[in-house]
Amino acid sequence: MRSSWTKRPRPRIVSFLALVVGLFCMASAWPSASGQTSRTSRVAGHIDGFSYDGGLFQVVGWACQQGNPASVQVHVYADRSAYDKPPGTFVTAGRADLDSEAAVGKACDDSGGGKHRFKINLSNQALKTFHNRILYVHGIAVGRNVENSAIAQSGSKRFPEPRWPSGPPTPDLLDGARVAVFDTAKDSCEKIDIPDAQARAFRDDKGIIHLVASHYVTRASLGPALESVRHNCEAVHKSSYDGHVENFDDATWLNSFYSIDGRRIVALGHMEYHGWEHAGMCASKSDTAGCWYNVGTFLMSEDGGHHFVSPKPPANFAIGLPYKYQVNQGPEGYSVDTNIIKVGDWYYAIATDWPWPPNCGDGKGERTCLVPGGAAPIRTSNILDPSSWRGWDGKDFSVVFADPYRGAVARPQDHIYTPVPNLYYVNAINLHEGSHLFIATLWDPWNTAYGPEGLYFATSTDLVRWSKPVLAMTRDQFVQNEPEGNWSHSYFSLIDPKSTDANFSTITDNPYLYYVRSDEDHGPYKRVLFRQRIKLGWLTARRAEQR
Repeated sequence: MRSSWTKRPRPRIVSFLALVVGLFCMASAWPSASGQTSRTSRVAGHIDGFSYDGGLFQVVGWACQQGNPASVQVHVYADRSAYDKPPGTFVTAGRADLDSEAAVGKACDDSGGGKHRFKINLSNQALKTFHNRILYVHGIAVGRNVENSAIAQSGSKRFPEPRWPSGPPTPDLLDGARVAVFDTAKDSCEKIDIPDAQARAFRDDKGIIHLVASHYVTRASLGPALESVRHNCEAVHKSSYDGHVENFDDATWLNSFYSIDGRRIVALGHMEYHGWEHAGMCASKSDTAGCWYNVGTFLMSEDGGHHFVSPKPPANFAIGLPYKYQVNQGPEGYSVDTNIIKVGDWYYAIATDWPWPPNCGDGKGERTCLVPGGAAPIRTSNILDPSSWRGWDGKDFSVVFADPYRGAVARPQDHIYTPVPNLYYVNAINLHEGSHLFIATLWDPWNTAYGPEGLYFATSTDLVRWSKPVLAMTRDQFVQNEPEGNWSHSYFSLIDPKSTDANFSTITDNPYLYYVRSDEDHGPYKRVLFRQRIKLGWLTARRAEQR
């Protein structure tokens, strides 16, 4: 799955580490240049040392292939050279494409001076693992029959200790040790059985709790209490991988649930059409953005959530854009990335989208966005009718979601919701019973939309007007709490064992925070879904003071 405006980790995408190591191996398979006598072909360079800027260390120096003016790739290793047996450990990569002085140009046999200097960031997370270990840097040849040599000073320097930047003040959030709920190394039923969405929970008519963190083959963890659920290998839903885009039935994640009576459970599916996996529907197997189309679909369980089925198209269409899929152009569509919550006679969720057409915007010379990026509430009074969902238009819930494959849409702009402020990267919504506030859980690890990358909460009294998100914990703080490794975090939600609601939409001051930790060195299948008790009294007290 993806999060709004950004790519989510997805198991069908090769990890960066595997890609880089593979490229190095391909280059290394070229015949060695060790027997060559020409100076104008070998890789040369020098590690000058380290700099510190913007809260990060950088390894600095220069590298080139002598006699070739092109900038070369640079790979950083720990412990040993990539050619040693056993080889060193790959750490990161960059490019020697910064302006270089005359002396470097001379050493590179580049009379034009060229761009051969590098300054490669070393994340604090990486330094937590590699500090004090020996540094090696390889220049990657741009021509064949040339060894990707370790440059001068490799093996003579050590990685520095991490220096975490001082972050802004954050509340005392965590309350006790975390617990692994679903560890793929121990609990997966097959390779693709991974937590790839926010955790959701509901009770069935027999009092059994179903905890789901969906993938495109959906399984649940079952048990009498949140603390005792166990991963079950029986598939709740299997994607159809239908290559006909108009059927909205390709890879589907079950991400939003609502238990009507414990027997009948409604789900909104996050359907991703993967054009690159269907003949003639994508110009490139690697264009996973331009050939990616999302629709919210309707699914139903009549057996307490043990199996979900979707009606035949077009009856499965619930939340989508009025624009058809265009090869290599999108649009990326609508995605419902929160749970469903009932307020009075209405059922609410939050939908997110991505700006479209590609490279649109409000800047000078940019084309106008037909779909503005952002998030907005959606609602229905009849959760059993997928066509009854309505989007926010800026004043009311009057936007009808139009299926573009059932006929021409006369005024598509009338079928696009109006984003509301402060909901980018929303993962979940809950009602805090003590304060009567709705709380949105937001995770922004990329874009600093609200401040430092991290976990944020926003509050609302009506699900439309949201407070400015408040930082609860930075991404760096999450990483600092981890053991050595290369970790990322995603898919945050709040679930409270004290909730008496069958859909766990209500919370107290001490809910569980659920999130997924991914091992980026062994991705994308090595993940853990954690839960950890947190304290929220600071958030509701803050809002009360502002009233």
